[in-house]
Amino acid sequence: MQYTNNTEIPLSLAVWLATDDYDHSDNPMEISTTTLLKPIRQIILARQNRELLKVGDISALTASRMGTAIHTSIETSWLKNYQRALLDLGYPQHVVDSIKVNPKKEDLTEDDIAVYMEIRSSKEVDGYIITGKFDFVAEGALEDFKSTGTYTFQKDTNREKYSQQGSIYRWLNPDIIKSDIMVIQYLFTDWSSMQARQNKSYPQSRLVSQHIPLMTHHETNEFVKDIVGKIKRLECAKQEQLPLCTPEELWQETPTFKYYKDKNKTSGRSTKNFDSSADAYQRLSDDGNKGIVIEVPAQVKRCKYCDVVALCDQAKDLVTTGLLKL
Repeated sequence: MQYTNNTEIPLSLAVWLATDDYDHSDNPMEISTTTLLKPIRQIILARQNRELLKVGDISALTASRMGTAIHTSIETSWLKNYQRALLDLGYPQHVVDSIKVNPKKEDLTEDDIAVYMEIRSSKEVDGYIITGKFDFVAEGALEDFKSTGTYTFQKDTNREKYSQQGSIYRWLNPDIIKSDIMVIQYLFTDWSSMQARQNKSYPQSRLVSQHIPLMTHHETNEFVKDIVGKIKRLECAKQEQLPLCTPEELWQETPTFKYYKDKNKTSGRSTKNFDSSADAYQRLSDDGNKGIVIEVPAQVKRCKYCDVVALCDQAKDLVTTGLLKL
């Protein structure tokens, strides 16, 4: 048995969650593009515990399966219906006829518009095979589909990771991906029209495009070689020898400094919260130093989405100190 169903999800959905169509590889020397973007501690622990990670509860797969379903639907629409859809969208027949999906290079003419989807490529680096499968490329420009919450877009927390991911895809496919800019196509899973009307910084549509610059080919090559070098060096290291995930890798924001005007009444709502300790203590001084400032460390968030959290000693320490709630 590969999966458990401890939350008793109905069979109609359980079968869907237990269906994995991803083209996984059992080659221990193969490393995916998405794996390269993870913290080195997570990468090594996962590689050292491959067999343990094959078993899990299907309740944790919902977001992943929804993302896969969206990607599959987009791909299917282009492979089976793009001509009819483009005509329905008002494009002239000659433009529709010029589009070629996943063409061979020798079959293209100067007037053709090449569209590539879900192409897996690989490249060898120091004995390891780096692989990646991009989402969509049209006329040399990479697009990546992200089904995610609005928080990710508003905080712009993954801009660097998206750039690194897109850069590796271009590094793997230099003959297909030509543009120095990639486009993230957000499909928000929690979008609210009411919040969009009330808050202009909130995404104004359920579907939003974001343009992100890619690294140069040289920068990308050095980035990949650096990560591969760390993996090779730490492959057999004991857990206590692995570097700890940084606050940035843990998605841990800055602490909050709560100011209470009455130091004897800290169980209720604070007088004011500050992002800066200097501002909090300035307020304390302005009020005659009669109150108190209490620092509240920020919770870490990434561990909840980490596949080796149950094995990680750092995560256990974070739970003990109250910085992580699983």
